Amino acid sequence: MSRTNQIFTIYIRKKRFEEARTLFLKEIEKAFAKGEREVEVIHGIGEHILRKMVLNECSKIDYVRVQESHFHSNPGVLKLELLIPDPSLLKKYLA
Repeated sequence: MSRTNQIFTIYIRKKRFEEARTLFLKEIEKAFAKGEREVEVIHGIGEHILRKMVLNECSKIDYVRVQESHFHSNPGVLKLELLIPDPSLLKKYLA
């Protein structure tokens, strides 16, 4: 995980499938707990295996939305929006 331009970034490029999946799920939970609203997942291009995995996992998480755009400046990156509740409510969830 790193921060670029105030965007929470998850880097799974060049990782094996299970390692990438585990890291993605851990980091997306961390971003949610921190109250991040925007996340970039750097998955690389290749055969889109990691991209498909991220999209599949996002479909199972009710607080994650893939930012749909007809123009992606980098096809190796997915931009996600986290639907974060009010900060006081978030603290209750995490307690």
